[in-house]
Parts: sequence; structure tokens; C-alpha cells
Amino acid sequence: MYKLLYQGVLGPEHNIENETAFRERLQAEFASLEARQGERLYEPVRPDGSLVRINLRPFKSQNGDLESLIAACLAAGRQKWGELEELKLAWDTFCGLCQEGRWPEFALADASGFSAWLEAQGHPAVHHSPAYRRCYQPSYRLLAKTALSALPPSCWTRNPQRDILTE
Repeated sequence: MYKLLYQGVLGPEHNIENETAFRERLQAEFASLEARQGERLYEPVRPDGSLVRINLRPFKSQNGDLESLIAACLAAGRQKWGELEELKLAWDTFCGLCQEGRWPEFALADASGFSAWLEAQGHPAVHHSPAYRRCYQPSYRLLAKTALSALPPSCWTRNPQRDILTE
């Protein structure tokens, strides 16, 4: 949950400190992926929808242009999205919901322990947990919704089974 909140507030800049390394990692990951259509192509990361996560397997299955995607991701990484104080508030809100029992999937003791670690570490960017990676096999990048023109034309078909955003 923290990673999603982090990305939603602060965006992808933590992932794009070195543009050449970012490009090479994405190219290697993209080349190794199996194209798959059973996933949503993109989904919002911020409540206002201005930042989206594009899933690479369906992007590849729709012949998405990797160079356009790289450019859009780099542009999103240069953009200022939010402040650390907003992230802290979002995390505190999440922990409050856990305390109220409104999110029973997350143990309050785990959230509290992680909160202490976050405070000690200065609320850093984190990787997905091993359990999350096993369950969901995440393969995505973040870009501004305004950059969705990097998607191939076939992606604009309105299909609620595939996408939750439409233009």
C-alpha cells in the first residue's frame, strides 16, 4: 500500500534518477516480457487521475511504441507531483483506517511497525514486497495522463473489461 501511496503522491522521479539506466532497464524488461491482453492497459495512480500506471504486457500486445513510452515516462519523472508532507498524511490516513478496522486485510501491528521504519528512514521509495511480486508479477511504468498519446491507436477502444480509463 505504501508504494502505491508513494507513487500517487510523489510520482516516478525516484525511479528515473539516471535516464540512460532507466531506458536500458525498461528496454531489457520489455524485451523479456510475454505480450498479454488479460490485464488492464492502464489505471490511475493519483485520485485525480493525472498520473497513470501503464502495464507493459498489454502495451506490448497492442504493439505499443517503446520509444514513445520511454519519452513519456522520462517526462513524468521530471514533473513535480507532490510533497513529502502529503505522503506522510496519506500514510497516516491509511494507518488510521487500519486502526478503525476499515481495512482488515492490513494488520495494524504491521502498519505500525512499518510506520516506525518509514519515520526512521525518512519515508523512502520502496520496492514491491516479494509476496506482491509473486502474486501480481508487476510490470508497469508511470506516466502523466496527458501523455497517453504514446499509446497505439488500438488502445483507445472503449473496453471496460480491459481499461478503467477512457478518453
